[in-house]
Amino acid sequence: MKKTFLLAASVFSLTATLFPIARADEATLFVCIKKYTALGITPDTALSECKQKSLAGCINTLLGKDKEIISTVKKNDGYLIDLGENQDNWLEGGGWRDKGCKPYVNGASKTTRIGDPWNGEVKLEWFAQGICPSNTYNTGIKYSLASAELACKLRAIKESE
Repeated sequence: MKKTFLLAASVFSLTATLFPIARADEATLFVCIKKYTALGITPDTALSECKQKSLAGCINTLLGKDKEIISTVKKNDGYLIDLGENQDNWLEGGGWRDKGCKPYVNGASKTTRIGDPWNGEVKLEWFAQGICPSNTYNTGIKYSLASAELACKLRAIKESE
C-alpha cells in the first residue's frame, strides 16, 4: 500500500511537470489519486480519471455562463478589450459605445458600405478592440461545450506557469 502511494506521488509529480494542471486543483487531484489507488487502481489510471474529473468540473462551472474578457493592457483612458480574430464578434462603433466603451481605431477593423453612389451610401465600421472603463468585459455570449473545454485547458496552462 505504501509503495503504491509513493508510486502515485511520483507519477503525479512527473505528470504535473509534463502536463500542466491548475495549482489550485493539485491538492484535490492528489486526494483523488489517493482514493483511487486505495481501491487497488493503478496510479496511471487513477491520475487519468482524476484529471478528467477536474476538467469536467471546470467545464460544468462555465457551461451556460457568459464569456468574460479580461484586459491585459491599461491605456491612459481605460482598458484595451480585444474581441479576437473572429470578425463575427467585432462591434460596430455604436456597439462599443452602447457598452460604455469607445472603439479603438488604431486596432483591427473592417469597413462595409451599404447603398449605392447614386442614392447615397452608409459606411459601417466594425472594430476588434475597444477602450473600456473596466478591465473586464462581458461578451453576452454563452460558453458552448467546446469553448468551455478550451477555456479550462488554457486556464490550467496559465495557472501552472
